[in-house]
Amino acid sequence: MNIGEEIIIGRMGQQPMRISDASVDPQHAILRMTSPGTYQIEDMGSTKGIFVFGMRIKRKTIKAGTPILLGAFKTSVQQLLQDAYSIDLQTVWDAYEKEKRVWDRKAMFVNYLRIIPSILTMLLAMFLGQDMENSTRMGITVGLTIFVLIVSMVASEKLMAKKNLRMAELNAEMQTKYVCPHCHRFLSFTPYQILKKNKYCPNPNCNCPLP
Repeated sequence: MNIGEEIIIGRMGQQPMRISDASVDPQHAILRMTSPGTYQIEDMGSTKGIFVFGMRIKRKTIKAGTPILLGAFKTSVQQLLQDAYSIDLQTVWDAYEKEKRVWDRKAMFVNYLRIIPSILTMLLAMFLGQDMENSTRMGITVGLTIFVLIVSMVASEKLMAKKNLRMAELNAEMQTKYVCPHCHRFLSFTPYQILKKNKYCPNPNCNCPLP
């Protein structure tokens, strides 16, 4: 799409991706591109409505990857504008797994940071027990220990908050990308190698062969 261009979204819409979900009207919404990567979606008086982050909307500006609900059908602009049959599901899964491993390693680092206070406390207790007469050195040591404790605690909490936020975003994106090309429903967080070995879409109402 080009800036200013608009298309009709629905079971009989103009979007590249085919929609067969009965909760989506034949002409459900209008999609306009307002700037690169940004779109405006407008309800055309649909029966089941449009929902963004749990709120039913009449008109809203969204990003290409923002999860939306057309009735009960979960999708995104990025997905709507791409033919599901052209998506390499193995590549989608590999990209998800790669970024997930990166954040898992960062979570392990956070666990190491959380051990530091205990180690420093033990070392401080040993040091003070041997050097109680040197008050200046003791004061400096206590001050440095407290500083390191605070820094490690703040750093670990910030990193965990960042990790949790990114994983929530990543999981939401995955649910709009990692979908069956037939029923367009999420394939679950199951590695594609396993899905491919089972040959068929795991959704009971579809059960179509996977590419």
